[in-house]
This record gives sequence, structure tokens and C-alpha cells, in this order.
Amino acid sequence: MSELLLEIFSGEIPARMQKNAEEKFSQMLAQAIMDTFTGDFICKSWITPRRLGVAINGFKLELKQITQELRGPRVDAQAQALAGFLKKNNLQATQLEKRGDYYFAVLNKVDEDPADTLKDIIITTLKNFVWPKSMIDGDHDLRWVRPIRSILCLLNGKTLEFAYHHIKSGNITYGHRFMSPAPIEVSSYSDYLGKLEKAYVVVDHETRRQSILQQATKALADKGVELIADGELLDEIAGLVEYPKVFVSQIQPEFMKLPREVLIITLKHHQRYLMTDMQTKDGDTVLSPYYLIVANIDPIDGGEALIEGNNKVLSARLSDAKFFYELDLKSKLADRIENIKSLTFHADIGSVHAKQLSVSALATGICFELDLDPSIIERAAMLAKCDLTTNMVKEFPELQGIMGYYYAIASGESTEMAICIRDHYKPQGPSDRLPEGIMASVLALADKLDTLNQMFAINIKPTGSKDPFALRRAAIGALRIIADNSFDLDLGAIGVREDVISFLKERSGNS
Repeated sequence: MSELLLEIFSGEIPARMQKNAEEKFSQMLAQAIMDTFTGDFICKSWITPRRLGVAINGFKLELKQITQELRGPRVDAQAQALAGFLKKNNLQATQLEKRGDYYFAVLNKVDEDPADTLKDIIITTLKNFVWPKSMIDGDHDLRWVRPIRSILCLLNGKTLEFAYHHIKSGNITYGHRFMSPAPIEVSSYSDYLGKLEKAYVVVDHETRRQSILQQATKALADKGVELIADGELLDEIAGLVEYPKVFVSQIQPEFMKLPREVLIITLKHHQRYLMTDMQTKDGDTVLSPYYLIVANIDPIDGGEALIEGNNKVLSARLSDAKFFYELDLKSKLADRIENIKSLTFHADIGSVHAKQLSVSALATGICFELDLDPSIIERAAMLAKCDLTTNMVKEFPELQGIMGYYYAIASGESTEMAICIRDHYKPQGPSDRLPEGIMASVLALADKLDTLNQMFAINIKPTGSKDPFALRRAAIGALRIIADNSFDLDLGAIGVREDVISFLKERSGNS
């Protein structure tokens, strides 16, 4: 039985690409080997920020009875065409057979050197594997997610020698970038795992993920707080480190007055910190000041300098957020209505203010259809986009709507009004929650229908391959709101275009 070990060592692989790349690359390589060689197959794969690896065991270094069929020129073709086909494929005329109007040659590939065939499979897999985004390595015509530094390839403990562009395969890998950067000679898969473990590299993604969770649980055991479950963030962090070490720190008290979402977006999206919740005396769950830093090193000082450095960076970010937040609070949300007149929604449609007037009219029509009081909706429609002019949303665009909620409350608007503003973008995708309450649902529906109306009016419609304004998403969101609230609406009567109604019907059938 044979063992193949392959590792592509490269620059930093983006965390979001790792899981899919590991799965697809290993499947491509394993399938090609299974199709070519005999025996049983056990495939293991792994990925870290700097390496993509596959180990395949149990196969025999024996080729299956593989044939390749080549179609040649037409039987009535000129002699030169036939001679060229024979020369190109190193064939004799006796190897050809006539089938209908063409010559065919059937090649038996069982006599090829198995090792050479294996090399070809690896090179072909490397060549055909496509990353979502890739780079060309300097002066070399080698395209990969990041420049390839080395290729380790062993067959039964010996180097399987081949060249992929300017990179020659060998039996060398490398340990942790900082704690064990020296070259490491490898003789087998088990030797590879053992030596990398000693070199501070945890090759398996799930093992790194579980290590982070275990360290986090231990670190928070006496804090009276609970780690916020966030599988997506945990997966990303596990893809950023090869040797995870978890450290606990705290947000300074003056920043805890910022809205929860501001803290979360700063800690999660900007710094990739894990966050915690705690219970108040009233039984409510609130964001805790404790957060977790996942480092890629085991510092000799126990992490003191690392924690201090991260605190400085976080404090700087939160100081900016606090300044913007306090500056925005000096103006009422309604005072910003005039400001959205200078914001362009679309060059051929007009300003954001003009669009909101249209949304208000459409929302009022929906209210009349549903026998609802439109007074809240009319004002909410005019305030909904006002936070686009705030410093916080300019700094953190992801918080549009959310900051409108907080500024509406601070301006003395009702909670129902604030919820309408917060939720009028929802749902923004199939997994996003729906607006909270009937009035917020009406405003969100009106906003989406108006966007479709406005875009279709200037002949901007989704095509088979393009939908830059996410109109399909708007349509599906509108349909979800209608279905969830059991709205009985005559869309034509409230001003929805016929082509928009037809588009909604199409999406309804496809959803």
C-alpha cells in the first residue's frame, strides 16, 4: 500500500477561503487518484493560514486499465492531415479504426510509469484548481491565492520530484512563522504531524477551533460572564492562527455607554475579538466588558505586552466612536431631514429625500389598504434615512438604521417609531430576521417596493448574471414580509408598477 503526502506552503491564505479550498482541492486530487490507481483510499486534508495539505493512504501503485480515445481527422481528409495526427500522438496507421466519417485511436495507458502518472495528476490538480481570488507570483506565471513558497511531496517516504512552474517539490516544510521558522525535513505523514506539532503548528482547523473554545471557557470560568456564540467569527479566527493562544482583557468603563452594536462591530468586525454577555440584577442579558484576544504566539511575558497593545488599539477605535456618537447626539434626528436633500439616491432618480417622499406615499397607501393609522409611518418614512448623514454611519456604514434607532430615542421619538427606523432595511437576506411589529413591516415593505418601482421606471432590472442593486433580494424581502404578516394587498391599487408585480410573481414562484 502507498502513502502520498502533499503540502503547498504559501503566503497567508484568507480565512474566508480556507474551508472551501481544503474540501475542493482534496476532492479533486483524491478523485483523480481513485480514477487512476487501484486499491482502497483514505484521504485526509488540512489547511492553516500558510499551508494546504492532503495525505492519501491505502492505494496501490498500480494503474487501472485506462484507455484514452482520440478522434482523428475525417476519413476523406487529405493525407497530410492524417500524417500530422499520427505524428502528434506518436501513433501508427495500424492503430486507427474507422467509425463512420472519422478515424479513431484507442490508447492503452496501463504501461505508463505509475509515479509519472501521479506527478501528472498533482500538477494537473494544481493547475486546474481555482481560487475565488488569486495572485500572479511576481515574474513567474504562477497563479495561486498567494505566492507559493514551497511544495512538499512524498510518495512512500521518498520525495516525488516534479516542477510546478519555478517551484521544485521536496521533503521540506516550515514550522510556526515566529516560534519555529527553520526548515523541517519530513519522511512521512506521521512524521510531518509530529514535527509540526513540536514546531507550534496545529494543522487541523477543527482542532484549532476547539482549542480556542476550551481556552476561552477556562479563562472566563471565574468572571461570571458567558461567551457569545458566534460560529462564523470562531471559524474565521481559527483560520487566522496556526497556534492559538487566548487572553482576556476588558473594555474601559467609559466606552460601555456606547450602543451595544457599536461595541460589537468594533470588537468583532474590526478587531476579531470574541465577546461575552452577562446577566444584570434584573435578569436582562447585556454585553460584558470582558473580551477575548486570540493570538498566534505564546508570549514569554504571559501576554502582558500583547494585551496592552490590543487595549491601545481598541481604545483608539472606541474613542473615535464615542466622539462621533456624542457629536451626533447634539442634533435631533428630525433636524437632519434637510441634510438628506443633498444625498443622491440615484443620478436618474434624485435625492434620498425625494425617494423617502415616495416611500411615504407608498406606505400610506399600504396603511389605508390594511386599515392602519398612517401618521407614524409618514413620519418614520421621512426619518428613516436621516442617520445616513451622521458621523457614526459615515464611519460605520453597517450601522445604518441601527443608529437611526438610537438617535430617534434620544430625540424623544416613540419606541415604535424608532423600531420602524431600525428595521426598515430588513430582511437583508434569507437568514435575516423580519421587521418587528406591523408598522415596521409596512415601512420595510414600502421601502423595498419603492426601490423596485424607481429602478424599473428607469429600466434598471436584474439580468441572468447581474443584479448590482440587489433587486432580487428586495423582491424576496418584500414577499417574506407579505407572507409572514398575511398582508392582503392590491399592489396595483397602491401604485406598484405592473412590471414590478410581474417580477414579484416570478420571484414568488422561485422562492
